[in-house]
Amino acid sequence: MKHYYAIFKKTKEAIEVSFPDLQGCVTFGKDWEEALDNAEDALAAWLAHAEDEFIKEPSKHHLLEHLGGNIIPIPVREEIVESYQKLKRFNVIFPTRVLKRIDLFRKKEGLKRSTFLQKAAEDYLRQHERHL
Repeated sequence: MKHYYAIFKKTKEAIEVSFPDLQGCVTFGKDWEEALDNAEDALAAWLAHAEDEFIKEPSKHHLLEHLGGNIIPIPVREEIVESYQKLKRFNVIFPTRVLKRIDLFRKKEGLKRSTFLQKAAEDYLRQHERHL
């Protein structure tokens, strides 16, 4: 799994987090756990919205040691990156009986209707792409 190193620095007020390889990618947390959670989210959001020219390959750990703080690898969680992608609303029409089946299933799975439909469409496309 791809990762970027983050620098965690404890201050009186918070744990500050910065990504030396990704200009402007910073966050913080009131404690270490929140700082780590926020770091994963900030990294994903930054990568989802950054122009390609600003996305660098991750540095090696030893090249960051001079920056001080705790150097921690933060994984790039693709599911979080995808959640930040631009969404587009559109209308769909289903027969009532099909929509009822969808709603029963997605509620059991803990999914929103749009998330279920997105996953179903992605699965269908994956299965049929080779035929295009």
